[in-house]
Order: sequence, then C-alpha cells, then structure tokens
Amino acid sequence: MSAAVDHTVIAQVQKLKKSAATLLAVAGYGLFVWAAGASQMVHAPVFTIAVVLAAVGIGLLLWSLVSDLGAEWPAVTLPLAIWAHVALVSTAILAETPLRLLLLATTLMSLTFAALHLTRQQLVWVAASAWATYGAITGWLEMSGDALIGRELVLNWIGYSAAIVGGLLVAREVARLREELGGRTQELEVALTKVRELAMRDDLTGLFNRRQLMEYLQRQKALADREALTFAICYVDLDHFKRVNDRFGHKQGDDVLQAFADVARRVVREEDFVARMGGEEFVLVLINANVTDAVRVADRLRRQTQLMVIHPDAPDFAVTASVGIAAYRRREAIEQLLNRADAAMYAAKSQGRNRVVVAPGIETESMRGTAAR
Repeated sequence: MSAAVDHTVIAQVQKLKKSAATLLAVAGYGLFVWAAGASQMVHAPVFTIAVVLAAVGIGLLLWSLVSDLGAEWPAVTLPLAIWAHVALVSTAILAETPLRLLLLATTLMSLTFAALHLTRQQLVWVAASAWATYGAITGWLEMSGDALIGRELVLNWIGYSAAIVGGLLVAREVARLREELGGRTQELEVALTKVRELAMRDDLTGLFNRRQLMEYLQRQKALADREALTFAICYVDLDHFKRVNDRFGHKQGDDVLQAFADVARRVVREEDFVARMGGEEFVLVLINANVTDAVRVADRLRRQTQLMVIHPDAPDFAVTASVGIAAYRRREAIEQLLNRADAAMYAAKSQGRNRVVVAPGIETESMRGTAAR
C-alpha cells in the first residue's frame, strides 16, 4: 500500500514539474513581449502575433495545471511543444541578428528534447509548425514593406529550413531509440514478472510452493494476532500414491497431481490459499474459517479426489486423500501450527486413510461420516 502511494506521489510531482516548466516558459515569453512593447522598437504585425502567442501560452498553462491535478483532459505535451517552438521562432524574428540565430538554434535543441516525450509523427508536426511560422511571419513582414525585412532574414529562413530538416532527422532517431528502449523495458518487466511468478509457484501443479506458503502464513499470523482474525489449515496427503507411479508410470503420476491441484482450487474460495509442500503433500489455508468450516471443505476435497479418473484403462482405480486440520491459536508459532496439522493427517492415515481428522487427532462424531465408504 505504501509503495503504491509513493508511486502516486512521485507521478504527481513529475506532473507538477512539467507545469512549473510551462509556467517559466510562459512567464519568460510574456516578459519578452512586455519588454519589446515597452522599447517601442517592435513592428506591429510581429508584436500582435507575440501577444496572441502569450495569451495562448497562458491558456496552455491553465490546461496543463488542470490536467496535472487529475482531471480527465487530453495530454497537453504536443500542444505545449508546438507553442514553445512557434514562440521561439516569433521571438527570433523580433530580435537582432546574434540573438535571432541563438533562438533559432534553441528550437533545434528543443526539438531533440521533445523527442524524449513525443512520437516520431508528432515531431514532424512540431518541426513543421516552427518552419511554417518562420516563413509566414517573414512573408508577412516582407509584404508589409517593413524596412527590417531584407535579404538577411530571407537567407536565414532558407538556412533554417535546411537546419530544421536535419534537426528533425536527429530528433526522430532519438524518438525511435526511446521507443525501442521502452519496448525492451516493457519486455524485461514482463520477463521479470514471469520469473517472480515462477519463484512463487510449483513447476508441476502451478500451486504456490512451500516458501511462498511460509511467507503467507506469517502474514496471516500477524493479522490474526493483531486483529483476532482466525484461519485454519488443511494438511493433505494422497494415500498410497506410489501405487499410481508403479502401475501407470511417473508421467501419469504427474497428471494425477495436476488434476488434484485443479480439484483443490475448486473447493476453496478465491481468498483462500493452496500450496504444494512437496511430493504428494499439499496445504490449504482457509481465511476467516473455523474448524467446522475447514472440515466441510476438507470433506468436499476428499470426496472429489476419490472421483478423479486416474487412468481410462482402470476405471475402478481411485486415489484417496487423508486430511489433517488445525485452527490457528493466537501467538502460536507457524511451525507448531503445521506440526499439529501434520500430526492430525498422520492420525487420519493410522485410522484407515481417506478421512479427515482435527488436531490433536480426536475424531468427532461429525467426522465419522468422512471416513471411506
């Protein structure tokens, strides 16, 4: 639970960092527009565009904040990237030549940065918006007869066209590598999940293994000791299982173990836990169950085990199960709990097998009906 909360907090902080970066970008651009207007050296058409861009930036900032606070809004990464490049190009045209070249070079670097967050197709839209903005404003100023528009600005646009194509190719390659790395990372996560699952499971039956059982019982013990919850375990052993291997072979013996595992899964609830201790021994952990509940589950397991078809050529051959039951006692060691259930299971075997016995091995009247018929 704590790990999940920490992950949520980290994700929220990352989102707010994005909004903070957007705030700085909008504030910086707004300050530039104000300074340009105050200097009275700004050309009206370009200044109008700058004011509109500042307003759009404020709108995107609000959109980003709402999105980061959890509202169901579309992703704003692409609109922000387009806005940033359009704003940089517009600012470059307002600036003097040295600063203009620096700002245009910045758009190429920011295009590579955008490749860390956008797809290759989205990068094309970002690059196209920057290139089109430069050409449109340059053409607008030239048609307006502005004195500042001359051969230098046109040549800059031609050079920028070549540079933006090169920058786009580099950015798309970065995006491709990022996507490829992301895919491999996802594959690695899937593989690690499978490895963790295999470490928790028995290879043959798919049930949980002994180590996972012990960890699970320790968690249930902690809950029971703290909250007075109860649980019971059924220790199961398949009777005379060696006869299956001797008569039908080990492959058929493995099939029987798998079939029994399926039976065990069906007789318990979703919240219960089934594990293979090893060989033909299994343990069922019944959550929030008393001895009476455990006897009912164990008897159902015993009867359904007897009905399993072991081999089509031997319809009368059956496998039976002896079950020992122990309910958890507060502050009891897990090893002691398992030993009591194990002793009850051996008591069931000594009393004729194919029956259920409750620890410490005293067979009640209600359990006499669970004996073999």
